[in-house]
Amino acid sequence: MKKLFAVYLHSMMRLAEKSPVVTRLVRKSNTLLVKVLVKQYEKKGLPGWQSFWIPAFAEYGKYRAPYLVDKMNIDSHSPRSIGSYHDYEDPIFGVTGHWEVSATGEDIRVETACSACDDLQRLTNNRACRGDFCKHLVAAMENATGQAINEKYRVDIISLLTEDEQACRFVHRIERS
Repeated sequence: MKKLFAVYLHSMMRLAEKSPVVTRLVRKSNTLLVKVLVKQYEKKGLPGWQSFWIPAFAEYGKYRAPYLVDKMNIDSHSPRSIGSYHDYEDPIFGVTGHWEVSATGEDIRVETACSACDDLQRLTNNRACRGDFCKHLVAAMENATGQAINEKYRVDIISLLTEDEQACRFVHRIERS
């Protein structure tokens, strides 16, 4: 079932690349998915996501990686290049963002608007649910994508709109051995 979810979501993203109608459909579907996820979290907490949803998002990340490597011409040794999945998916999902480099030279994706964050803010006052959505579901997807490209890749979340920060900030790294 997780693989089916991965194939479906990837197929919809590929269709959305070429069709504004499908992009709108993907965004509406995401709003419905967020509603389902919020209801499940309200009933069972984080464990309600651990058996299916977190692994399903990770499966999607692994599944889409080869396509993104080709489409985005990803350099598997560059954290920012691997993280360019943001540049691919953000416009489809309704996310606005840009890249920055930290004082220590790390690549940081800064997202200043996000339709999923808006949905989460609207659907729940449960701050833990809103934060866990990104800390677990999004992180599983993004780390699985990057690690399918380079096993030493890691993305860390340092701030979230859903936790009342000014932006989501994702640090992209390749761990040194």
